Amino acid sequence: MSHEFVLPLFLGSCEPDVAEIALFGVCWDGTSSFKAGSRFAGFAVREASFGMEEFSFYQERSLLDIKFADYGDLFLPPGQKDRVLADIESAVKEIRAKGQFPIAFGGEHLVALPLILAAFDEHPDMALIHFDAHADLRPDLWGDTLTHATVIGRAADRVGFENLFQFGIRSGSVEEWQLAQRHKTLRPFTLEAIDEVLAKLGDRPIYITLDMDVLDPSLYPGTGTPEPGGIGWDLLIAGLKRFRGRKLVGMDCLELAPHYDSTGVSAMTMAKTLREMIILAQDRKR
Repeated sequence: MSHEFVLPLFLGSCEPDVAEIALFGVCWDGTSSFKAGSRFAGFAVREASFGMEEFSFYQERSLLDIKFADYGDLFLPPGQKDRVLADIESAVKEIRAKGQFPIAFGGEHLVALPLILAAFDEHPDMALIHFDAHADLRPDLWGDTLTHATVIGRAADRVGFENLFQFGIRSGSVEEWQLAQRHKTLRPFTLEAIDEVLAKLGDRPIYITLDMDVLDPSLYPGTGTPEPGGIGWDLLIAGLKRFRGRKLVGMDCLELAPHYDSTGVSAMTMAKTLREMIILAQDRKR
């Protein structure tokens, strides 16, 4: 055949064998408790990326100067939670074994659990930074201990609640509130609060897990669990920039359900957030 067909890849992606940073989709929504749809994030984000500039005014860097590869979406079959978590764990460990920095995006927050724990296995002194509208600390949701509403609690069971720092949280159950108060995990999403935590952490390894519903739903309606009262995108990016030059060991950017935003603004917002995260990863402390 004379024509060449390629899968859509994120703007600026290079060949995997020369990449220093690995971008990949973890688009699954099997435990979504309100509105599903984040399984469709992958194509929407990649399509949106071709409508944005590769240059970041915020960090004065271009994606074209960074060796990152978009591996595409992992195949994550509906209804098979154990297999999905195991496959994500296997994939991220393979990426880490290549010496590449992993950035995952797409689906519900549960998919972050194997990503966080893989980083923790390599960096047992790691701190976990959590940007979100929801605490995600429930002991269980309707009897299930592994869901998008319990994921940070399960991660903290391993990482340690003393190493968990949560920003932007504005919703949760009474049990989550009490747990967060007991362990002092909650902080306002302000630059001052982020700076205070970073001063405390010093040169420790840091993993960032970002649920995009930390943003106000008037700005980011394409999410399965919208919560009024969120932050603006400029503040989110300013907060992320505070981590430049830090010892980052992994990141994720989750919870886009593109069909709830017919304007495409939410997909573009995630795409541009990923641009900033890729640049952030390039400038991390090695």
